[in-house]
Amino acid sequence: MEKTGKFLKAFEAVFSRAELKRLAWLGIPVFITHLAQMGMNFADIVMTGWAGPGEMAAVGVACSIWNPLSLFCWGCLLPQTPLVAQLVGARRQEEAPHLFRQGLWLVAGLFVAIGGILYGISWHLDAFGLDAALAQRSGAYLRCVVWGLPALMLFVCCRCLAEGFGWTRPAMIFGVLGLLLNIPCNYILIYGKLGLPALGAVGCGISSALCSWGMALAMLFHLRREIAFVTHAPLFSRRFGEKLCDPALVLRIARLGLPNAFAMLFEVSMFALTALFLAPFGAITVAGHQAALNYSGMLYIIPLALGTTVTIRVGHCLGAGNQNRARIAARTALVAGVFFSLATALLTCLFREQIVHIYGDSGEVAALAAQLLVYVAAYQVLDAVQTIALGILRGYNDTLLISRVSLFAYPFIGVLLGCTLAYGWLGNPLRAQGFWIAYIVAMGFAMCCYLPRVRHLHRLDARSLRGKLSR
Repeated sequence: MEKTGKFLKAFEAVFSRAELKRLAWLGIPVFITHLAQMGMNFADIVMTGWAGPGEMAAVGVACSIWNPLSLFCWGCLLPQTPLVAQLVGARRQEEAPHLFRQGLWLVAGLFVAIGGILYGISWHLDAFGLDAALAQRSGAYLRCVVWGLPALMLFVCCRCLAEGFGWTRPAMIFGVLGLLLNIPCNYILIYGKLGLPALGAVGCGISSALCSWGMALAMLFHLRREIAFVTHAPLFSRRFGEKLCDPALVLRIARLGLPNAFAMLFEVSMFALTALFLAPFGAITVAGHQAALNYSGMLYIIPLALGTTVTIRVGHCLGAGNQNRARIAARTALVAGVFFSLATALLTCLFREQIVHIYGDSGEVAALAAQLLVYVAAYQVLDAVQTIALGILRGYNDTLLISRVSLFAYPFIGVLLGCTLAYGWLGNPLRAQGFWIAYIVAMGFAMCCYLPRVRHLHRLDARSLRGKLSR
């Protein structure tokens, strides 16, 4: 009985039911928001898949470029969530609108830089070894979807502001509405309904851009009233002494955000650029990989939602000066992530034959995707733990290690090892399977680097922690 009591006390120091309820209250809307966003990608892949393997491959290749660069922009803006959460925890929420406005300056700069890169790349996709038809369709998709980039970043800014206050439902509502708008828009533009020509992959790009603008403007209109009511500071009006553009604050957001951005760029590039490396093996290999990758993205929603939620909770607790509660929130999120990832891995293995038929009726694509889903299941726990650990580090404004680890783990372990195994430089070529083995190794390395850093932050004294958060 004495040993049981000690075990329960030790477990309670790691896992808190009360904290789990708080995480669930914040996290379920975040989960639904991510589900809606992933659902848009899912709908794009599935609906273009039914338009033909060529159209699906075009979207897959284009997204292998669009996803890393758009998520780079997203990562640059993510520090606004913990920064706002810390202001709210410290009862200085009237400063949040000013922080939001400085994020918009960052949005403008990112659109000029990243939008220009995407537009330029779209005309030269044949340099990656694609055939002329696939390069033309993929490039046209990119030139359409790039006009939705500023709207996507505006939505992220609004979402970070709302989530910093603990308001996770607005992004959920407008994310679901965006998904509901995306599906009929895809149907009309991809297949040519209501008298419009069938645009295939290009129609998918136009639909994505339109839905991004709809979500962003609706979210912005909603927050204008909410923020003014809570903070007594209008969203777009400066208080006395506030600068229109505060370069120091913009640079602080960028300094905290760039490690996030590079981490997301490297990680997503490891996954998405695989489509380009697999292109010489043919459309069937690319399509099978894309189906498995799309499904793995759907599974990623749970740890991603937990990572976002723990960032909010840790930020609130640290802003209020409650370091012990921040530790409990972090540990509870990690335990919950392990549990859910084990469950999704088991379900994937049991139902993989049924899952792959969602992505079309091609037998060859389904057979390859079913094999790859075994690897998807294998790295679920590793991916979940490293994602939640990232969320904890962001809550502490501790992001420098993130870029260093991701710089080594994803390009060198993930891509280099993946190419070695896929092309058979040291043995038999494993093609798509080789890249998925490399993914597992890269995720495991990242997890082993992030967890010790989280433990170090949990041991900091109050003075050291205050100095860290002020930087």
